[in-house]
Amino acid sequence: MLLVFAHLLAASMALGAIVATDLRMLTKLSQDRLRIAPPNEFVARIVMVALLILYITGGALVWNGSLERADFLANPKLHAKVLLVVLLTLNAFVLHRLTFPRLARGRRVARWHAADWILVAVPVAVSNFLWMFVAFLGVARPWNYSMPLRDILEIAAALYIVAQVGVFAVLAMAGRNVEPEQKGVGNAVRRSLASLGSLGKPIVPAERSSRRRPRPGRGSDALATEAAPALVATDAEPAPMAASLTGRPALRLVSQPEPAGTPRRRSR
Repeated sequence: MLLVFAHLLAASMALGAIVATDLRMLTKLSQDRLRIAPPNEFVARIVMVALLILYITGGALVWNGSLERADFLANPKLHAKVLLVVLLTLNAFVLHRLTFPRLARGRRVARWHAADWILVAVPVAVSNFLWMFVAFLGVARPWNYSMPLRDILEIAAALYIVAQVGVFAVLAMAGRNVEPEQKGVGNAVRRSLASLGSLGKPIVPAERSSRRRPRPGRGSDALATEAAPALVATDAEPAPMAASLTGRPALRLVSQPEPAGTPRRRSR
């Protein structure tokens, strides 16, 4: 029981980290000129540690199963799971050696080359698909000794194609410019995916926040002039200033000329 629990816990750790990373990627679809950054070191360590625990606990479970049942190793589902786990491990090396360093360059998705699409989209789709499908095989007990290996691999191939098309579609939307004012199908799908990535939280388009920023070449003095037009000095002659109740002259604008005959006060 402890081996099964540790095996399930390791799979949950890896799947949680991968799903959180994918949701973060979907949230960024609301941004313009999108750049996809590689997962941080903490997430990468979680997945690698979880994979190591899965190897240890999985090997122990196979050993115990072979001791309890003579035909335990003759299970086609077990063969498919081992084969896919080996492929998952090889794909992890491709991600760390090729995909993540390429994403670290910071190139925008709209400027990706064909090599970028192949070395990013394919390993990412393989990783997401294999983690999900291997986890499914772990709980698919009705397939034990009944589902042929060929059928399992055909199902896996069909699901991988679906995952690959989905990754290509998301990356294609990430390479397009954000157009919040248009109501096309692509923009609607992009906003829906961004909202899904944020778990329902409304996403503020990047253009709205950019409109609030001051225009280039305009400093704080220009913004203050627009905010308080009454304080702007003009060439016209100002109206005479009324005296205050205390007999002192009222406040006047710095830019207005002093009336003739007004004595200046000397500061000590």
